[in-house]
Amino acid sequence: MSYKNIIIYISSLFGYLLIAIFCPVLWIQGIYLKKVALRLPTPTDNLSGIIGEGNETLEILGIGESPMAGVGIPKNSETLTPLTSLCLNKLMDIKVNWRILAQSGLTINNLNQLLIEKSPKEADIIIVAIGGNDVFNLTSPWVWVKHLDSCVKYFVKDGKTPIILFSAVPCVGRFPAIPKPLRFAFGYWEFLLQQSLILFVNSIDNVFLLGERFPDGKEYFLKDGIHPSKLAYKLWSEKLARMSVKLLKLNTNL
Repeated sequence: MSYKNIIIYISSLFGYLLIAIFCPVLWIQGIYLKKVALRLPTPTDNLSGIIGEGNETLEILGIGESPMAGVGIPKNSETLTPLTSLCLNKLMDIKVNWRILAQSGLTINNLNQLLIEKSPKEADIIIVAIGGNDVFNLTSPWVWVKHLDSCVKYFVKDGKTPIILFSAVPCVGRFPAIPKPLRFAFGYWEFLLQQSLILFVNSIDNVFLLGERFPDGKEYFLKDGIHPSKLAYKLWSEKLARMSVKLLKLNTNL
């Protein structure tokens, strides 16, 4: 175990201690938030599609929790995976088949169970958006990393490893709907899981991280103050697509 992991684990124990001390206040705010939070629907149309034409095809699979599932967005075609695929089609002039495997409320452990249950077919690029619910559940960094490893290993089959591109842990510490000091507690946990994700990604071949997030501002969130808006999806998908192109070119040159 590296000294950086040790620091993260010690920091998480310190975080658990502080949360325990301020538990009454945080618990009351959590109950209030759960009661008043606006519930937005998930799109119910097709979870797959094709963009572009041609003989050469790129297979994209988007997996994760509510931002990947498109909570609050009218159509799946307007969510992260197809928007990223559309950008890839424009950047590479290539046919892109996209699929979504996501559900609102998933932790990384729940996502792994969903993968086993649904057994998605192979893809060239896997884009992953996960971590918000692990922040809400205060998942320990060591459990988080263990389940991240299981997720990645699921896609390593017959010696073939697709490009696996994680997005940053959701910016829970900036969600407008969450009151202070609860927002500070979740922001601290977001930081711990993000640092653990960085260390994990850096330790494994063909697994990468888009560390950039969309900027601050209420315009980047839906009216529930939690889920990303269409503007956020647009910026996010463009960054994912540009990074995917670089990674595909890098793999071609290896």
